[in-house]
Amino acid sequence: MISQRKSTSSHSAEINNNGHSYGSSSPLPSRKLRYGNGSMNSGTPSHNNPMQQSPCNSFLLGGMDKRRRGAYHPRQRTLWYRIFVSTPARAGATAFIILFLSWRYAIAPTMHSIYEWGLYLSSDGSQSTQYNSKSTFLSVADDSKLKKEILKPLKELKENERLLRDSIDALRKPNVKTGEKRREAIRKIVPQWSSRNGEVKVAKEANKVEHVTKAVQASNEKTNENNTINASKATAIKENEIPAQVQTIITEQKLALLQEIQKQLDEPPSSSASIRTLHTSKLDMKNSPNSCPNDGFTLPKDLVTTLVIQCTLDRIWLLAETCNRWTDPIVLVVYLPFETAKDTVQGTKAIESIANLMANCSQMTVIPHVHIDDKNQGNGGMSSYPVNVMRNKGLGAVKTSHILIMDVDLIPSADLNDVIKDNLVDQISSNNGKVPTNAIVVPAFERKVDPPCSNIESCKGYLQKDPRFLPTLFNDMKECVRDKKCIVFQSDNNWEGHHTTKTQKWLKSEWYDEPSKTDEQKTRTIRQIKCFDSLRYEPYVVLPWCPSAPSTKPQPLAPYYDERFYGYGKNKIQHISHLRYRGVPFYVLPRSFVVHHPHPESNVKQVWNDRKKNKLHGEMDRLYAKYIDELEDEYSDVKGVVPECD
Repeated sequence: MISQRKSTSSHSAEINNNGHSYGSSSPLPSRKLRYGNGSMNSGTPSHNNPMQQSPCNSFLLGGMDKRRRGAYHPRQRTLWYRIFVSTPARAGATAFIILFLSWRYAIAPTMHSIYEWGLYLSSDGSQSTQYNSKSTFLSVADDSKLKKEILKPLKELKENERLLRDSIDALRKPNVKTGEKRREAIRKIVPQWSSRNGEVKVAKEANKVEHVTKAVQASNEKTNENNTINASKATAIKENEIPAQVQTIITEQKLALLQEIQKQLDEPPSSSASIRTLHTSKLDMKNSPNSCPNDGFTLPKDLVTTLVIQCTLDRIWLLAETCNRWTDPIVLVVYLPFETAKDTVQGTKAIESIANLMANCSQMTVIPHVHIDDKNQGNGGMSSYPVNVMRNKGLGAVKTSHILIMDVDLIPSADLNDVIKDNLVDQISSNNGKVPTNAIVVPAFERKVDPPCSNIESCKGYLQKDPRFLPTLFNDMKECVRDKKCIVFQSDNNWEGHHTTKTQKWLKSEWYDEPSKTDEQKTRTIRQIKCFDSLRYEPYVVLPWCPSAPSTKPQPLAPYYDERFYGYGKNKIQHISHLRYRGVPFYVLPRSFVVHHPHPESNVKQVWNDRKKNKLHGEMDRLYAKYIDELEDEYSDVKGVVPECD
């Protein structure tokens, strides 16, 4: 050991300051060469001096004594890597710390904020929401004053929304005073039209009431004098609770309905009477009697759309909401089976319900249709329900420039008639002041309920309990669709019926086509339907009807419905197909819509679905296939027919 130390000491003395040896055959590299840094501060070897070791040997830096790896080895990893993830234990500890800090200062506060906002938005906004102080989430706004300042704008919006909805409910609530104000306004604007249902001056009320009462009694005595007296007494009791002017209107309407029903009973149509079909459509448009004015219209001031509806007596209650929303004229054709019209008691009840509806809907004209089941198929005549005959009967009473033919269970949005007029004005302006022969599609939706109502009384309760049950305007419909309370009409069982409307684009307010490159004025036009996704497309459309030019014999601008179609199925799509083969272009109306109100399944649809006992389904399918062949032959030379999409 003594000799070894001496050898080492002598060898160390032979090393100069630059690390070179003198007189030695195997020089030892300097500390700078061995470790890449450091300096010669003494002659003592670095491996025996712990103060002179490389920083990489520190355990904190994850290093290792480089003497174990050789005299020279450069660093291969970054500093952060050697500190945090050089070993599995370090990596695990680092991950734990990162996750803890993320949860403590990022994830937990964010989740708690979302939770607080959700509780507030789900509340009515009238009271501040209380939160559990022991919640596992961490609040980012523990200061109550800060919370109040943050939530104050939302509370104000909630309160304004509540006040607005209360105002809408008050306006929509039907009452006699509102009806009187509406009638008074209509009477000032169009006095001749407003008096069509027998409105009279207050000064002549007493004489007219006496005259009408005598006429009703005399007419009823022809059928059954005793029943008439009882019905008159019951009516008199009710009339004591109604203002005198409303009594006059109801009484005159009853008389007019009774006279029309009696006329149809005395002169029932014969089975051999001619009906309107495709083959007679041109002659029908020229020769059929209509109510279009001979003086024409002043455009665009006189652009008005009439709602044409047909229904049975058990669906008439749906018209109350339609009357609240639609202020333009309405023509209603009511189906009366021959047995009901002939029976005094049932006939009196029918007249009573129709007259009461008309008293609260001054813009409505009601036409009864007494039907004889000449096909003898039973079901109260539902198998032969003359749907297209009734539609054409309603068209014969239209006096306006445009029509919208709908079913009674579809309720218009509150602004539908105004939006229709605005877009008609735009189309006329872009067509050199002339009314274009276009079909404007009104998007149709359906209000879903689970479970569905099983009877009329439960169906009536939806709107009675919640006036906002049916969407009123565009934003209401967006919200209803978003909440999955509304869907595209019949999309769950007949997707082809309304798919071509592209309702998803409509809900995103994609209502207009891009202006063409040649259009220097960049005219905005509503979206045109370039092709039909399916030839089973059957939308509800606004069509031109009465011509604007004066004429001694005005002719309708749109075809009638084919009266060979009856019952349920194919009766509406045949008219859409007729328009398509005539080369009529189709456009989609922006912003407004119609929505289907739930109701029990009709007898007509039950007959349609029961293929084993009834032939209606098969007969209409075969007739429609034949009808398409007739259209292809009739309009083989027409250009511009909307094609089917590829």
